[in-house]
Amino acid sequence: MWFIFFFNIVAGISILSFLSPLYQDIWKLDHPTLERSVLAGYGATLIAVSSLFNGFGRIVWGVVSERAGRINTFRLMLASQLIVFGILMTEHSPWVFAVLVCYVLSCFGGGFAIMPPMVIDVYGPKRMSRVYGVLLTAWSAAGILGPMMVASLKDNYPDRAIVYSFLLGILVLGVGFIFSFLINDDRFIPGRILVQSFGMAPRPNARPRKPFEGSG
Repeated sequence: MWFIFFFNIVAGISILSFLSPLYQDIWKLDHPTLERSVLAGYGATLIAVSSLFNGFGRIVWGVVSERAGRINTFRLMLASQLIVFGILMTEHSPWVFAVLVCYVLSCFGGGFAIMPPMVIDVYGPKRMSRVYGVLLTAWSAAGILGPMMVASLKDNYPDRAIVYSFLLGILVLGVGFIFSFLINDDRFIPGRILVQSFGMAPRPNARPRKPFEGSG
């Protein structure tokens, strides 16, 4: 769960860290005569609008997770972002680019909406505060590592930094998607899955466990 959360956040932050200058460069490709102040205004506008989608995504993806299931919704977000990042690598239309970025930011916010109820599904409400507090360290780690990796790409590969940044996003989303299949049940209990994986049957006289009793 920590890694799924982490990779989803890294994907969003990797775009946020250079969104304004990137968007200005895309506008300059089609309109090379635009003044710098106008370009800066376009960049700031996209940041503001994408921030709204960050909040809007928390509502929409939260509703989707209630119907489709928590982990299935995470898989949908990760897989769809893989496609979006692939398109962003070659997209030169500023309007299409803006729409795709807003979608990525909606998924970024959606992760924060899905993870708390997912923690309750897995560990129960009594452990929610402790477990979710630990999971939030994924946000801290992604907030540090994501921009650092993008900055390193800019320093070492200035001509290809944009393409490499999107490739980085595809890589982390792909790994996150793989990790999502380690959770294959809406009421996943770590110990129970490990026991079943090794073909170990429960003790004959063992008292049946309630859905949230113990962590295994």
